[in-house]
Amino acid sequence: MKILVKILLITLWIAIAAGVVVIMSFANDTHEVKQCRGITCRIDYRGGQPLMSGNDLIAEINRKFGKLQSVTIGEVDIAGIASLVKKNPYLENTDVLVTIEGDILIRADQCIPVIRYYSSAGYPHYIDKNGRIMPVNPAYPYKILIASGQIESPLKDGKSIFAISDSNHVLKAKLKNLYDIHLLAGIINTDSTLKALIEQVYVTSSGKIQLVTKAGSHIVYMGDTTDAAEKLENLKYFYKHGLVKTGWNKYQKVNLEYKNQIVCTK
Repeated sequence: MKILVKILLITLWIAIAAGVVVIMSFANDTHEVKQCRGITCRIDYRGGQPLMSGNDLIAEINRKFGKLQSVTIGEVDIAGIASLVKKNPYLENTDVLVTIEGDILIRADQCIPVIRYYSSAGYPHYIDKNGRIMPVNPAYPYKILIASGQIESPLKDGKSIFAISDSNHVLKAKLKNLYDIHLLAGIINTDSTLKALIEQVYVTSSGKIQLVTKAGSHIVYMGDTTDAAEKLENLKYFYKHGLVKTGWNKYQKVNLEYKNQIVCTK
């Protein structure tokens, strides 16, 4: 009797599973012939300023794939749209879905720039917190730390400076200045005092780092990025306990290059 019950239960579950497969297959076939209603785009800006809008992305998709409202869901190139969205230099964690209602739903997170730099050729770019190079869109001004000077920018937009193999010594050497300004941006942007104080990073022809601050008319000579966090802590201490007493315009040059020393020149 128990064996018979088990057989009946197994048979019942097999029948239910088969029915679900048939229903899903029917639903999928029905969905494929449903008219596409359009595109919905949801970009999480993570509390920051926008680098692009959802409408910008939709317009780009329409230019490449045509008006999706004129085709069925089965005719929409979902893989192609997903590939296009994934290649967008401003976005990460992208996903493209088809809703039951017949909408193409795009979800993505916007990358977070940490610095805007001008290459030695004069072209502006952003670097995000993960080292991704991004173009600057004049339609979306983004208030952020600036770097300029002799900065090579050999990577295409959307590529990360941290994706380069250590064995590629030539390219790694060309990216040195980008590694340096990315490191500095990470320190400055996470410190409210430094963020309010430093407005520009300058890279000289010899690769040395200089800082332009909002306090006084002097230039801060940092040298390289060795012990960068310590040097910037020393600078904060000097401003708080030194320049506030002597005056912000007493010196023309503040040198942080020496270990645990600040050398000032009038």
